[in-house]
Amino acid sequence: MNRPLKVAVAGLVLLFPALILVSTGVLGIERPDALVHPVLVMGGLFLAFMLNAWSVLRVRFGQDGDNLVGTISVRVRGSAMNVMALVGSCLLFATIAAYLFVENFQPR
Repeated sequence: MNRPLKVAVAGLVLLFPALILVSTGVLGIERPDALVHPVLVMGGLFLAFMLNAWSVLRVRFGQDGDNLVGTISVRVRGSAMNVMALVGSCLLFATIAAYLFVENFQPR
């Protein structure tokens, strides 16, 4: 098994607690307290994003005269599973953030 595939599988495993939290909330099922600890959910999302962003994104900085130039490029050489884990972590984070906003929003 090559390195990008190992990273993608690790990222998908790290997304499991967040996926359980979101799916049990949507389906109205009792959630298991052991799997939805905030450190596991948010830490797993962050680690899955960082591991797979490392495989898919490339950040470069350079000097152009007196200016510092930075570029972010998407590299397609990573596997499709890396992109899937990266997009999954972003979608799960957006879902949790939207829930937190809607649950705590109070019009003034």
